[in-house]
Amino acid sequence: MSKSFDAIIIGSGLGGLTAGALFARAAGNVLLLERNASFGGAATTYQRGALTVEASLHETTPPSAPGGFNRKLFEALDIEEDIEFAPVENLHEIRCPLIGDPFVLPHGTDAIKARLVERFPHQKKNIRAFLRHVWRSRQAVDYLTGAHGGLWRLAHAAEFPLDLWAVYRDVRLSLSDVFARFFGDDEAIKFALAANLPYFADDPDDIWWIAYVMVQGGFLLGGGAYIKGGSQMLSNRLAEIIREEGGKTLAGREAVAIELGPDGEAAGVRYRSTSDGTEAVARAPTIFANAAPHVIEGMLPVASREAFMEPFQDRPLSISLLSATFGLNQRPSAFGLSSYSTLLIPSWMERFSDFKHSADLLSELPADTMPMIAVVDYSQIDSGLAESGLFPLNVVSPDRLENWQDLSDDAYRQKKDAWLAAIIRRLDEEWPGIADAVVEKTMSTARSMHEYLNTPGGAVYGFELRPPEDLPRGMPITNETAIKGLWLASAFAGFGGFTGSIACGTSAAQAAMRDRETSRG
Repeated sequence: MSKSFDAIIIGSGLGGLTAGALFARAAGNVLLLERNASFGGAATTYQRGALTVEASLHETTPPSAPGGFNRKLFEALDIEEDIEFAPVENLHEIRCPLIGDPFVLPHGTDAIKARLVERFPHQKKNIRAFLRHVWRSRQAVDYLTGAHGGLWRLAHAAEFPLDLWAVYRDVRLSLSDVFARFFGDDEAIKFALAANLPYFADDPDDIWWIAYVMVQGGFLLGGGAYIKGGSQMLSNRLAEIIREEGGKTLAGREAVAIELGPDGEAAGVRYRSTSDGTEAVARAPTIFANAAPHVIEGMLPVASREAFMEPFQDRPLSISLLSATFGLNQRPSAFGLSSYSTLLIPSWMERFSDFKHSADLLSELPADTMPMIAVVDYSQIDSGLAESGLFPLNVVSPDRLENWQDLSDDAYRQKKDAWLAAIIRRLDEEWPGIADAVVEKTMSTARSMHEYLNTPGGAVYGFELRPPEDLPRGMPITNETAIKGLWLASAFAGFGGFTGSIACGTSAAQAAMRDRETSRG
């Protein structure tokens, strides 16, 4: 059987859902194919017994924040009133021996400046200069990417040369390069400013400074929030928009082949039911691939694969994550946990560049040395995740697929159980008594990410965003592929994370619609 659509989406991660919803509103008939039983990819919530588990989201910039792709998506789809956001008071709390007493990093430039100067008075001048540099760099990125409307661009036109210079001078530098220029060997303040590095990378020597500006700059300047009820709320709403516009959303359907037309253009997708193995073909001149290029490559005719993969050859993959969620029968605050997000930096991390060694510890069974972990207490805000009476506490740490991939199923389960127990002990060391309150627990590893998300290496952020060798021509997003009509709409098109995936999906939809209009005109 065969049916025609205006566009087909392969995969229902946030990038694919964004591209599909935007394209459906503009052009109509869209088919969404998802191999798993539910939509959303990493932007999902699910149940483990009575425990509600958030698969990925800790914090994102709210649509009310100026500029940014979250705001553009919500405005374009008119869904501001459909999704409720719970504000997060501070960015995070950092517990790091180098810093001393627990340090809370707030949102907003003025508040951040005051808090940093209070803790690091000897760096007062450099703190002010650094935050001004972040602000100018972020302004330039927003200006160049069209994150703001024409009136804003006109009002800030006089500042643009200075903002552009801030970006231009550092466009080939890493985060470590810029930190060293402002703070030298003062490692403590580097941890204070970027202890949450594993939310987008794990090696400050390799992460592009502009990537830090795009991700961290949004939080520092605009604040953060959590989607009430979990990231699944947004995924469900975007899938619903596709259906509202006359499209179809099919779960349990795995794309197995991309069919091309006589001139090598995208023409359709063959897909298979994961329940009974039956196959069908859907036709469309536009296909959005919400997947890694490595996965899409295997769906293409052999003769087309080399040209398709050429832009992605030799690009290193991002890190993966270990994510453990614990269901407590008491609020974590009863044991002294006072922040929504707390970063526990172990004593062995004496330099900011030590981040890159954290994931290595997961290659073995746990010992006395623990990796850094980020702890999120969803009960600190109105998250909507504790309706069952259990209070979810999530812990993440950098991970790599090679830490788990060669284990037998039994060895894998035993190692996961050992690390779950080690993480609980670590939490109990920091907040005594918390271990006795754990009544449910579950953990995903880089292997889980690889299997569920179908991403190479378990990479959760697409490719690493390393400093470019040449001056970039624009945003680090590339949706166009060597196959006409086939657009990349995943984190592998640009950068990962919640906002990054939305940005890649938005950009893919815009590029496809421009191409559609050009073809018609």
